[in-house]
Amino acid sequence: MKKRVDVGKEFFVDLVNRDEHQGDGLFHAKEFRQKYLTEMDNQDFWNNPQKTIVLDFQHVEVLGPSFANEAFAYFTKFAKPELIKTVIVFDHISQVKMSTINVELEQGYKGY
Repeated sequence: MKKRVDVGKEFFVDLVNRDEHQGDGLFHAKEFRQKYLTEMDNQDFWNNPQKTIVLDFQHVEVLGPSFANEAFAYFTKFAKPELIKTVIVFDHISQVKMSTINVELEQGYKGY
């Protein structure tokens, strides 16, 4: 089963805040993760993932490392980056934004 989210239209165009304490505290990664990726927040899901989500970045203007770490690298506590990228599919994403995500996935979750 595949769910598709137009991130820029359905959430926000500037993805920079880790949580409610960073920047203006709005549209932060924790909120994004809880809204769209909450069912992935357990080891059982990652042991045998049956669902994927496609995140369409066509309308996203900015992606910061703090957001990428909190929204996506968070799941490295359950799975390796390669598996995460097969379950969370990034569509219409620039090389720069994908590079930011890859760096954060490889470094792992910082969890400030």
